Amino acid sequence: MNGNVGVPDMNYQPKKPYGAILLLILVISIGFVGCTGYQQSPGPATTPPTQVPGTTTVTIQNFAFSPPELTVSQGATVTWVNKDAADHQIVSDASGADAVGNLFKSPILPKDGSFTFTFTTPGTYPYHCSIHPSMKGSITVQ
Repeated sequence: MNGNVGVPDMNYQPKKPYGAILLLILVISIGFVGCTGYQQSPGPATTPPTQVPGTTTVTIQNFAFSPPELTVSQGATVTWVNKDAADHQIVSDASGADAVGNLFKSPILPKDGSFTFTFTTPGTYPYHCSIHPSMKGSITVQ
């Protein structure tokens, strides 16, 4: 109002409490977070190598071994099964302190072809596909 009774002041703007409202919302939000016992998630879980006594299968699919790392007991048998349309050939490597190279070599495996090997000696046996060398895996025998 500009002093004239009944005539509104066209420049008058009521104060808006936006700042106070935002501050109140912020304080309440912080209070709720503190009361809920918020804990930061531990992050992505790492999957340890699978340990299997007896017989187990490694699947070849999407140009990868699954599982890529496997831990088995001494005397365990591992069977690789090719689920890809492409051919694969599994060959043991000669790397690592206790690895033995040329221990096993499969024939070329067509789709649904398989290869089986029994691990009798403890150690780590890295292997790869001779046709697709970027495909790698490892068997640890305990």
